[in-house]
Amino acid sequence: MSKEIATKMSPEGLEIANSYLEHGSIPVVCAKLGVSENQVSEILNKREIKQYIDTVFLDTGYRNRFKISETLDMLIEKKLEESDETQIYTNKDMADLLQMAHKMRIEEIKAQTEMEKAKAQTVKTQVNIQDNSGVPFGQGNYGELIKKLMKDQ
Repeated sequence: MSKEIATKMSPEGLEIANSYLEHGSIPVVCAKLGVSENQVSEILNKREIKQYIDTVFLDTGYRNRFKISETLDMLIEKKLEESDETQIYTNKDMADLLQMAHKMRIEEIKAQTEMEKAKAQTVKTQVNIQDNSGVPFGQGNYGELIKKLMKDQ
């Protein structure tokens, strides 16, 4: 979890997010925490809470990319040991496992590239400047009113 997420989340949001991750159901979270369904839904729909839930969900269990890679490597290693022991194996089995590992790696690289492109395209800050130097009092009715008021003084 990045520090940016942690500093933007309220303690209530963190509690609701963790309870939702544990139970996986909004009604159960409401019953456990004694909070209305509207409040829970509103908090779970906040961008930083969604990001936190996605990060935790993808970094735990077998959905974790490192765990998936580790398990796939273990399968390949066992298949190689089995083929050495029995001297019976097919190239197709190994090719399928290696192809799966390669495909997963390519998809991971594509996802990382797309995420970096999306981050680069977002506008972080924008400064808008209005130049009224040509018209000292502004344009339209307001400018005319100010001009009349200034002449009377």
